Amino acid sequence: MSQKKDKMRIYNSKEWRLVRNAKLEKNPLCEVCAERGKIVAAQCVHHVIPIETATDFAYMKELAFRFDNLLSCCFACHSEIHKELKSHSREAHQKASANAIERWVQTRTNKPKNND
Repeated sequence: MSQKKDKMRIYNSKEWRLVRNAKLEKNPLCEVCAERGKIVAAQCVHHVIPIETATDFAYMKELAFRFDNLLSCCFACHSEIHKELKSHSREAHQKASANAIERWVQTRTNKPKNND
């Protein structure tokens, strides 16, 4: 099955709706806006490590349903995040995801960015 079809199987599943709703219930505000000092309702759930980076369906499901891989966000921030990805290639997603994860960890640990 193609990666696109696998992705749609996940997003159309009852399990995804339950996980998505649980994330929005636990974090009803946009986590990106909150880091900027704004209070905005979350409207969607973003995968910090995109499921498109998975090499097989099992790993795609793992990324999709892992609660610690989810970010509650508003439509504007979700769009902004995806604009940063710029490309739908696996390599671009992996690079952008690594950068997003680093920023996300830094905001929660208050550690300065590693400029190696």
